[in-house]
Amino acid sequence: MTKTRLIIFFLVFIGILTTTVLVVKLAQGYKIDLGKRVLRPTGLLAATSFPDGAKVIIDGELKSATNTTISLAPGTYEVEIKKDGYSSWKKTLEIEKELVAKTDAYLFPTVPNLQALTFTGAADPLLSPDGTRVAYKVDGDDLTKNGLWVLDLSEMPLGIAREPRLILKSAPKGRDFAQAKLEWSADSKQLLIKLEQLKKEENFLIDATNPTEASSLVDISGNLSLIKKRWQKEIETKQEQKLTKLPKELLEIVQNATKDIIFSLEETKVIYTATASAQIREDLIPSLPATSTQPESRNLEPGKNYVYDLKEDKNFLIGTENSLHWFPTSKHLIFIEKDKVEIMEYDGTNRITVYSGPFENSFAFPFPSGTRLLILTTLGKDLPPNLYAVSLR
Repeated sequence: MTKTRLIIFFLVFIGILTTTVLVVKLAQGYKIDLGKRVLRPTGLLAATSFPDGAKVIIDGELKSATNTTISLAPGTYEVEIKKDGYSSWKKTLEIEKELVAKTDAYLFPTVPNLQALTFTGAADPLLSPDGTRVAYKVDGDDLTKNGLWVLDLSEMPLGIAREPRLILKSAPKGRDFAQAKLEWSADSKQLLIKLEQLKKEENFLIDATNPTEASSLVDISGNLSLIKKRWQKEIETKQEQKLTKLPKELLEIVQNATKDIIFSLEETKVIYTATASAQIREDLIPSLPATSTQPESRNLEPGKNYVYDLKEDKNFLIGTENSLHWFPTSKHLIFIEKDKVEIMEYDGTNRITVYSGPFENSFAFPFPSGTRLLILTTLGKDLPPNLYAVSLR
């Protein structure tokens, strides 16, 4: 009886151990090959998209719809995500055993809507440093509307847009603020107004969030240099704080061989332009599992733009485009070309045109929510330029 119990005990123990190992392996993505009676390693593809419900096509074959997880044998695959009315997303992805690769496809509409935000003209629009406000001037036939205006780009609950506000009204026989030069403060809360009339220069500092009466203005020309120095110090301090997040070796390269350094909104990535040849060493930070498998460039060439991912220690060549800005997703770059606005992913893939048409002075910037694009354009003959929103969702 004792010998029989021992045999049964060991059989049960081996059965439990085998089942546990099998469950763990299946959870890790292994599949049972019944034909050869072996466990085959697989990786997982988390096919996500915004908006969801798009088709997932792998090596030309329709597999599923987002959002879903697909088991694949380790290897390289051509993955495409498509949805009617939206631009397609394509990438070559490497699937590794027991790891999860993600698509995180952000799809942009192919036929966006255009909505007017101003109707009385918008001259010389100026975006605030934090991208949440734009100041502009109005100088039209309706004297009650002439002066300085501010449009808040942050949306209210339920996506309701905010109305432009007249913050400083021009006087019919007094100061004409539509002729002023504007400058934002470093914190995007104030506007510096430089006005030259009757051979006299005046400088005023106003609150950009509330209307100001012209009669209450105080000329701050005597303190102008101190104010600008303080703003510049604030900008430099913020940039220095961000730079401390870079690996030490990369920080030295950035300080000595780059320019136009711009961090993403989440401060997890940085775009820069190389000014001299340099090489970024491999493994500056501990490597993470399931990092991007897109080709990177760690040898810097002067005049070219790059994006460094602080989380994954990846450095991607972007090209030589000018006027590059971060899109609010922190995963895309937006840049301006003649009569069109393009967006691409931070690794240089999926470059698409989100707006094609006339717009003034290359003025095109995303709303903080990423749902719309702000442009300055004229849609009618003999009409002044106005601000318009181009829908991106």
